[in-house]
Amino acid sequence: MLIAGWKPFSLVDVVGRITFTTWACGCNLKCPFCHNWKVAEWQGCFEIPLEKFREELRDAKDFVDYLHLTGGEPALQPNLVRTLAKVSKEEGVEFSLNTNCTIPQSLELIDLADHVATDIKMPFEPLYGVNGNARIFFNNFKKCLNKLAQSKKPVELRIPVAKGLTIRYIGEIKKLVEPFDREKVVIVVNPLVTEPLTDPRDKAWCSEHCYKGNMPEEEVKEWEKAFKEMGFKVKVKKWIND
Repeated sequence: MLIAGWKPFSLVDVVGRITFTTWACGCNLKCPFCHNWKVAEWQGCFEIPLEKFREELRDAKDFVDYLHLTGGEPALQPNLVRTLAKVSKEEGVEFSLNTNCTIPQSLELIDLADHVATDIKMPFEPLYGVNGNARIFFNNFKKCLNKLAQSKKPVELRIPVAKGLTIRYIGEIKKLVEPFDREKVVIVVNPLVTEPLTDPRDKAWCSEHCYKGNMPEEEVKEWEKAFKEMGFKVKVKKWIND
């Protein structure tokens, strides 16, 4: 059960919530914009010291809303997900899972979570960054998304926006989110950014498809309008203050 570390108090990992955030190592995708690519490639990872972890969670639990497990892709380590879901329950803290939903294990593991976050990566072929398996992963993602919609649990649907690409797929994204309960979902529009704000895996790709600062205001309004018209709560992420 390998992790890259944890942060007892985070204000940025789940919208409107304080989380005790843990990073799981490994990922099945090679997203070119990923800023956690070293974690995804198992760099700097260590076996989770469960007793120390539990002690720090216990100290923080009165001040956090969730134990949030992110990555990398946690579903590559099912035992880690099950273990932390169990620890979370034993300590009286709700469990939040951030998964890309592209592998079969995710379908089972989302049942353990009180809250789930996932990315709607469109177009999926270039944003997944894998050769040959992108369609298989996307089909798995759609199954996972449908199950989440039926579960009625709180879900954070994140839309990574690649400059000049993702906006063309806004209609398809709207179809994917349509089944969700508007009272249970928040949509987070996440403009992808490049250096110096992040350290992306593929700097050349990001130089073309990532923003160097905030998304232009006209694009912000277009994304907000698209999903607010459907009745969703929408947050557009800003990286720097205007």
